[in-house]
Amino acid sequence: MRRIAIAIALLLLALPLAACAEARTYAVLSLLGDQLLIVQREPSVGSRLDKNTRRTVPLPTAAIDRAVVLAVDEALRGLDPSARPVLLAARDPALFAAVSRSLDEGGTARVFEAVRPVLANARATHLILVTKHRHQAMLKLRDGHVGSGWLEGIGFYLDPGENMRGANTNEGERGFIATFTYFKVAVIDLARGRILAEDYVVASQATQTNDTNIGHAWSALTEEEKDRQLTAMVRAETARIVPKVVAGS
Repeated sequence: MRRIAIAIALLLLALPLAACAEARTYAVLSLLGDQLLIVQREPSVGSRLDKNTRRTVPLPTAAIDRAVVLAVDEALRGLDPSARPVLLAARDPALFAAVSRSLDEGGTARVFEAVRPVLANARATHLILVTKHRHQAMLKLRDGHVGSGWLEGIGFYLDPGENMRGANTNEGERGFIATFTYFKVAVIDLARGRILAEDYVVASQATQTNDTNIGHAWSALTEEEKDRQLTAMVRAETARIVPKVVAGS
């Protein structure tokens, strides 16, 4: 009996040590918000090529990435109130260029190699990395999804309405502007350089044009509305997916 009691006592002493050994400190980095992608649908009947008009607009501040990082921080503290994530910021064009290249080849692993120097003094065991994701256009309407071509990152999709399948003809003729955010969240073990889990977001919110701006979808939202809608969507989708990815890691 004495041996059993000693063994149990030793086991109980070892449990906190094991828990400490597995405790995580997260660094958080977002490389999503360097620019907006503005896409206008162009007719492409009989062709599978992406003929849409695409334009990028550089963002002068880190407001979007800051919103993402704060949303990750809030999500992690919701999972563990004692968590103290290390929030990182990076505006190096070389890092965003690595994200762009990763969309064609290499994926998250390629971005991780590029951001290693940023992590040198982070004193973290794991990294939550948010990057752009490329996916076929899927703009959510009341009765399903529409869209042509490919989207990535954050921005706005404009549709003049010719092929839009709305609830009635009038809505289909008016067209819409859709705020979108397509991004990926990964959890990376820094000691091993290993991606433990990752998942992606494909989200959008459409606003129909009205009688005064038919054919001019861009003006269906004010500049303040565009900014507010995009920031709110990024924060909401980050809060939704982070617990899922962390649980999978």
